Amino acid sequence: MTSGRVSLFLVLFFAATHSVFAQAQAQAIRLSEIDCEQRLGKAEAEFEAGHFYGIPSILSGCLTGGQFSNDQLVRAYLILCQTYLILDDPITAGDNYLKLLKADPEFVPNETDHPIDIVYLSKQYTATPIFTPHFRLGLNTSFYRLIHAISTEPYGQTSSNPLRFGFQVGAGVDWNITDNLSLGLEGNFSLTGFERALTNGIDNDKTLILGSQSWLDFPLYAKYSFTLNKSWRPFVYSGLAASYLLSATNQFNYTDNKPNGSSLVAEGPSETVTNQRNRMAFSWVMGIGTRYKIGKNYIYADLRYMAGLTNLADQSTIYYQDEFAVNPAQVGNRSAYLSTNVTRYHYVSDLFRMDNLSLSFGFVKPLYDPRKVKKARTKGVARSIRKKGGESK
Repeated sequence: MTSGRVSLFLVLFFAATHSVFAQAQAQAIRLSEIDCEQRLGKAEAEFEAGHFYGIPSILSGCLTGGQFSNDQLVRAYLILCQTYLILDDPITAGDNYLKLLKADPEFVPNETDHPIDIVYLSKQYTATPIFTPHFRLGLNTSFYRLIHAISTEPYGQTSSNPLRFGFQVGAGVDWNITDNLSLGLEGNFSLTGFERALTNGIDNDKTLILGSQSWLDFPLYAKYSFTLNKSWRPFVYSGLAASYLLSATNQFNYTDNKPNGSSLVAEGPSETVTNQRNRMAFSWVMGIGTRYKIGKNYIYADLRYMAGLTNLADQSTIYYQDEFAVNPAQVGNRSAYLSTNVTRYHYVSDLFRMDNLSLSFGFVKPLYDPRKVKKARTKGVARSIRKKGGESK
C-alpha cells in the first residue's frame, strides 16, 4: 500500500470514528434525558402513593449530574419541597425552594395550580432583584415652547415649528422596593433639535433656524409595574430629570425680500450658540412601556414625555458671540461683539423651553437574588386556609 493510500485510509478511518463517536454521544444524551424524565415520573408516582422517604434518592442522580432541564428542575424541587414538608423538615424544604428559584427566579405558585403548603412556603422566599440594570436606545422629537418673544424686527413676526428628530442612548438601574414598585435612575446622552420658521409682518422677510443640542440627562422616577402574564410586564412611571447642555448650534437661512421683488439670501454653516443658553435644565418626566420576557432577561419598549420647566435662553448673552471664539484671553468676561445671528440673520433667541417625546427600545438584565425574606407575607394564605377549612366542615 502506497503512502498516499495509507493517508487516505487514515483520514477516512478517523472521520468514520468521529462520526460514530458523535452519534454515540448524542444517543447517550437522549437516553440520559429519557432516564431522568423516567426518574422524575417515578418520583411523582411515589409521592402520590405516599412513599416519601425514597424520593430524594430517586432524584439525586439527575440533580447532581445537571441532566434536568429547567422545567424538570422546577418539577423536581417542587416534589422535594412537598416531601420535606410532609416529613416535618421545613429547613430542607426551604433549601429546595431556594434551588427552585435559582432554576426559575420568577416562579410564583398559586392556590389554583399548586398545593396550599407550597404557596405558604413561597411567601417566605423571594428572588426579586434588588437592582435591575437596563440599557436603552431610541429616537426623539422636541417641541419648541415659546415663553416670551424677542425680535430684531419692529413689526412683529409669525412663526411655525416643524418637527425635527434626534436620538438618545443610555443606561439606568431600578431599585426594586417591592415586586411592583421601584425607583429608577438613568444617565442618557441625547441629541435633540428644533426647526423654527419666522416671517416678518411687513415685507415677508423669512428666517429659518435649525437648532441642535446635545445633552446629558439624568431622570429620577418612581415606577409601577404590572404582571399580565409570564411574558408581558407593562409599567408606568413619573419623576423629574436634570439635564446638562453639552453643546448647542444653530444653522440660519435669512431671505431679505426687497420692494422691487428681488431678494437677498444669507446663509452659512452651523454656528455655536452654547454661550447663549442656560446649561442646566429641569423637566417633568412621565412614561409608559412594557417589558417582554426572553429567558431570564427582558426586552422593552418605552414611550417618554419630558416637559421642560427651564427657560433655555440666557438673557444676558443672547445678543453676543462666544467670548472664547473672539478672544480666548477674555475668560469670565462677556464678549462685546454682537453675534452674527443678530448682524447677519436678523435673529435673536426668544425665551423658550423645550419638551421632548422619545421612543426607546432596550434590554433589561435582572440581577435575581433568591433569598429568604425578613418578614413572611403569609396572612392572605392563612385566611385562605381558614376559609377552606370552614367550607370543608
